[in-house]
Amino acid sequence: MQLQTFGIEIRKIGDVNSLYKEVDIVLKKSEVKDLISPIVAVQTVAHSLQKMFEMGRHFDICAIRSCAQICQICIPKERMNVYEAIHCLSWSEMLPDYRQTIIAMVLDDFRCVFIK
Repeated sequence: MQLQTFGIEIRKIGDVNSLYKEVDIVLKKSEVKDLISPIVAVQTVAHSLQKMFEMGRHFDICAIRSCAQICQICIPKERMNVYEAIHCLSWSEMLPDYRQTIIAMVLDDFRCVFIK
């Protein structure tokens, strides 16, 4: 019996070698070596920020910090202070102009990641 999850075949029959062959194929195709590839870093940041920006969710300082670490960028302390103050604040609780400003600030922080 086999279970297909996220494009990697997981076998319930206990064939660990087969599973890791699939893992190696996926990682080779994604150009992931010991370090994270630039493509995976950009995709990770894009997915994380996109999810955080969804209405019904909240601002997440942890996502900002993790994304900055992945991309090895330094966000100015003044901005991080603002982000810390609104951590876990729902997007829907923000005034529309303020929400737009925060999203613009975050995208500006990661501009160097998305525009090369």
